[in-house]
Amino acid sequence: MKTIKALYLANAREFLREKMAIFLVLLLPVTIMGFFGLVFGSDLTPEGMFGQQMGGMLGVALLWLGLFGTAMPIAQQRQGQVFRRLHVTPLSRAALLTAQVSWRVTIGLLQAGLFLLVGWLGFGVQVQGSPLLLLLAVLVGTMLFVSLGYLLAGLLPTVEGVNAVSQLVNFPMMFLSGSLFSLEMMPDALQVVARALPLTYLADAFRQIIVAAPPLYSLGLDFAVLGGWLLVLLVLGMRFWRWE
Repeated sequence: MKTIKALYLANAREFLREKMAIFLVLLLPVTIMGFFGLVFGSDLTPEGMFGQQMGGMLGVALLWLGLFGTAMPIAQQRQGQVFRRLHVTPLSRAALLTAQVSWRVTIGLLQAGLFLLVGWLGFGVQVQGSPLLLLLAVLVGTMLFVSLGYLLAGLLPTVEGVNAVSQLVNFPMMFLSGSLFSLEMMPDALQVVARALPLTYLADAFRQIIVAAPPLYSLGLDFAVLGGWLLVLLVLGMRFWRWE
């Protein structure tokens, strides 16, 4: 337990030293959400644009945590042979991953808390649904995209490769999931693609829970799809983990 705590604190210190990571993972998503509020107005009705965007951007924030707050740092540490040096110590893979994932779950909770705080202070947002369901959605979404980050870092041998593929994952996921634009605006073929993306279901769950927006799917289906994605990505992320 002491080892996991020490590794958890080491991850926290490393994150706090990376100003760009703080900006991308914590500050940029909530800034974009605030921009949407200023542009579209803080219409908090279930059909209002701001409520739709807030839920979508919270999902995007967790996606960025997985891609830019997980995949990239893991690839950089592996390329810098940090994991190779750890591998020759008595440190177990389970302890390392537990500490790293726990820290990233903490970041996910901070992201959600920051969104709700800014939404409440700046635009009067109050969570309409169950806080426990919101917490569950944040935890599942965080674990899902962090697992995706580990999978990308495990499959790709270089930092450049991880960065390139992360961008390839990021833009389709953002723009085709309904997080930024309504799915009804998209051609039928793209709506089919959207139904395969986990962010579609996470954003839908957030919108339903936070502002009681009209659902794309039932919350039960949202959580079922997210749980299935999480299981697959978790297994694959563990399978392809590499020390070097």
